[in-house]
Amino acid sequence: MTAAAALDEIDRIHDDAPVRAAALLRDLDTTALPADRLPLLAFLTIHVLGEKLGQWAEASDRLEHFRATRADAPLAVLAHSAAAAHLAGRGGHPALAALAAAGGAEPARALVALDALGWRPPADPAALAADLERLAGASESFDPNGPLKQRLAVGFNNATSSLLDLRPAPVDAQARAALLAGSAAALRFWQAAGTWVHLERALYLRALVHNRIGEPAQARADCLRALDVIAANGDEEIDRTFLLLQLAGAQIRLGETGEGRRHLAEARAAVAQWDDAGLRSWFAAEHDRLFGPAETPE
Repeated sequence: MTAAAALDEIDRIHDDAPVRAAALLRDLDTTALPADRLPLLAFLTIHVLGEKLGQWAEASDRLEHFRATRADAPLAVLAHSAAAAHLAGRGGHPALAALAAAGGAEPARALVALDALGWRPPADPAALAADLERLAGASESFDPNGPLKQRLAVGFNNATSSLLDLRPAPVDAQARAALLAGSAAALRFWQAAGTWVHLERALYLRALVHNRIGEPAQARADCLRALDVIAANGDEEIDRTFLLLQLAGAQIRLGETGEGRRHLAEARAAVAQWDDAGLRSWFAAEHDRLFGPAETPE
């Protein structure tokens, strides 16, 4: 098996068999991987060894080896190496200094803290909310076109999504402020760093936030803008379906019942054609967050 094929196998099994995936990672000939496969290697290293198995020191050692020995290692490897070093309790690590040299000291510190929230979130959701709001506030002084813009976009997206998972409605004031700040920061950096797909997904995240905190007019605006982005650029049917669901939820709450039910029926009809059980389950969960398990919302 080639190194690239072995990496694909690790990617395929890592959620269901993390111990086996870790063993394959340890045996992998990383020198045979092309540079464009290194971001996936770095992700799987920190995700499997660190997040899933708690072996942060080993994850840090391996990621630092990739960073130090591959001159062609992209920024994703450096960012993951810095995050793993932080989570392993290694202050003053070379990866942290290298990240600061690449993107500036303050953005680098914020990125490492964001990544830590994603890989090992605080046990207390209030602590996650406080950290997210603080980091989003600090990021307002960063150049949105700076070298770390894409990594910051990913970090704010993931941390905000994590807080959404932990804070069902009704949302307290602290979580509300953090969700608004985190989703705004994700949108700001994705507008600078991403494609039109990243833009419409950042708008979807903000629509999720607005619906969760009881601001349906703003959720409706985000959904309509995101749907316009998709219509103008290409075909993202799955994304469009989830946007229609959020739009329906916002419209029904605003008293636009006819339009809301029409969009909800369109979304449900699309989901009925999907053969991916995971996507169908995800849609059902988002549906129930908006409407409850009832078949037809009032």
